Amino acid sequence: MNDSDIYPLREIVWEKRPRPQRIGLALGGGAARGIAHVGVLEVLDEHGIRPNYIAGASAGAVAGGLYAAGVSATRMHELVRTLKWRNVSRIRLPSFNLTKLSAVTLPLGLLALDRLIDWLEHVLGGAVEFEELNIPFAAVATDIVTAEMIVMNQGPIAPAIRASCSVPGVFIPVRRNNRLLVDGGAINNLPVSVVRQMGADYVIAVDLLAITGETPVEPKSLLEVTLTSLYLLIRATQSEGALADRTIMPAIAHISLADLGKAEALIEAGRAAAEAMMPLIKQDLEME
Repeated sequence: MNDSDIYPLREIVWEKRPRPQRIGLALGGGAARGIAHVGVLEVLDEHGIRPNYIAGASAGAVAGGLYAAGVSATRMHELVRTLKWRNVSRIRLPSFNLTKLSAVTLPLGLLALDRLIDWLEHVLGGAVEFEELNIPFAAVATDIVTAEMIVMNQGPIAPAIRASCSVPGVFIPVRRNNRLLVDGGAINNLPVSVVRQMGADYVIAVDLLAITGETPVEPKSLLEVTLTSLYLLIRATQSEGALADRTIMPAIAHISLADLGKAEALIEAGRAAAEAMMPLIKQDLEME
C-alpha cells in the first residue's frame, strides 16, 4: 500500500508559488526548421536564462546536444549559415547481387545520415560522451518495432543525435542496442515529459510545428512531401506543448521543412518568438 492510498493527494493552492529552481528546455523536431532553435537560444543567452536540463527530438536534438556540449548559440549561428544537406547526408543507392541480377536490396530510407556524425564531431572537436556535457542532455528516438520512446543519454552523443534525426522514409534507421531506431518525433516530437523526469521543475518548450496564423508552404519535391506528411501527422496526433510552463512557437510554417537556405529567416523567427515570450518567462522565474 502506498502513502497516497492512505493520504489522498490534494490540490495545493499557493499564495505565492515557489520560485522554479531547475529550468528544463524541450526542443522539438522540424527538419530544416530546427535552425530556428538557434535564435531562441541566442535570446535565452542574452537574457541570462541558462537551462539545467535539455531534451531534444530530431533537429531539437542537434541544437540541444551542441548547446549542452558548450557550443554557443553565436557559434551555431555561424555554422548554419553555410550548412547544406550534402554536409550531413548522402543518397543511398540500392545494392545489387551481381550473381543474381534480379536480387535487389532496397535501403530503408532515401538518404544515409552518417555524415551528420562526422559533422557533429568536427564541430565538437572529436567524439563527446553524454557524461562529459556541460548540461545534462537527452536525445529522443523511436523504436519502430515496439513503438517505444527511447531516451538516449549515455555513450557518444553524435550517434545518438543521428538516431534521433532518422525521419522514417527519408533517412535510414539506426541500429542501437538491438533496436531499430527512427526519428524521436514519430512518438514524441516535443519531449517535455522527458526533461521533467530529468529533474526540471520549470520547462520552456520550443514547438516548430505550430501554425501561428500563417499560410503553410506547399511541398515541391519528394523530400518535402515526405517530411510534410510525417510532421502533419505528428502535429495532428501528439504534442506535449500543454505540459510545458511556456511554449515558444516561431512563425515558420511558411518555410519548407527541407529548406536549409532560409537560415537567417528561421533564426530571426526564433528570436522574435522568444523575445515575445520573454516577459512571461522572466516573470515566472522572478527575474524582474
